[in-house]
Amino acid sequence: MTTRDVPVVLDNVTKRFGTTAAVQSVSWAPRLGRVTALVGLNGAGKSTLMRVITGLVRPTEGRVSISAPQNGRALSAMIEAPALFGGLTARRNLRLHAALTGAGAGEVERVAELARVNEVLGRRVGALSQGYRQRLAIAVALLARPRILLLDEPTNALDPEAIQQLRGLIRQIADEGSAVIVSSHQLRELEGTADALTLIHEGRIRYDGPFGAFVGPPSLRVRATSEDSTRTLMSLLERDGIQGEINGPAIHIKQDGDGEGDQIAQRVFSAAAGADIRLTELSHVAPTLEEAFRTATTAGAQS
Repeated sequence: MTTRDVPVVLDNVTKRFGTTAAVQSVSWAPRLGRVTALVGLNGAGKSTLMRVITGLVRPTEGRVSISAPQNGRALSAMIEAPALFGGLTARRNLRLHAALTGAGAGEVERVAELARVNEVLGRRVGALSQGYRQRLAIAVALLARPRILLLDEPTNALDPEAIQQLRGLIRQIADEGSAVIVSSHQLRELEGTADALTLIHEGRIRYDGPFGAFVGPPSLRVRATSEDSTRTLMSLLERDGIQGEINGPAIHIKQDGDGEGDQIAQRVFSAAAGADIRLTELSHVAPTLEEAFRTATTAGAQS
């Protein structure tokens, strides 16, 4: 990774409101060409972190460095209520923001096409549906081709088709070289789109890495015909050096993701057969994104 890959760097940033630390000692460097999902519970510090990056609030401690591009603008953001004028048409709103951002004459039509608001350009913003206003706000954020694009809950008020289109747009913007940071409570809406995931919890970053690695490898789930048989099998596996835990009627055995799953399954099967224990299930179970999120926010920090 070179400095050219990193358009924004947060160095040990803390933001306090009175005695409350909304963000604590955060060092973070989202990269160009990637979609980074910023996730966390309500009040975790996501919005404060975005406001610190945009300069809407100043950090109490630490530093934010943003590199200026040769062309276009360094940063654009859509955070909470979009800056739209209800009495003006959608086209007039885009032209006004284009003038404010120094965007070229052709930018209005370009971003209208990308955000799919062409058909409502002549209508007053105040008469548009919430979904169209959200799309228009995204179009405004795309003016002048920002190097860093921050989107806070961009799928609010969008229907399933519009959400799918937005995913494609976000992916396209990143593929063209921008750093796209998306904050969302809808974890599934980011799956398949985001390259990286940053989890913030109680103001601190608990995970910052590849999106897929956050979920982790599958576990092995084993069920016997009875609870007594399950406990007996668990004792046999522990003697064989296989660590697991009984959860309800099943044994769950974690795997390290290096291809050992089939080997462990074979050892489990052999142990059960040797003790004449009949199995009703022996399967690999992939954890869900929601389960990984819940584990990371309730069972300790990840790094």
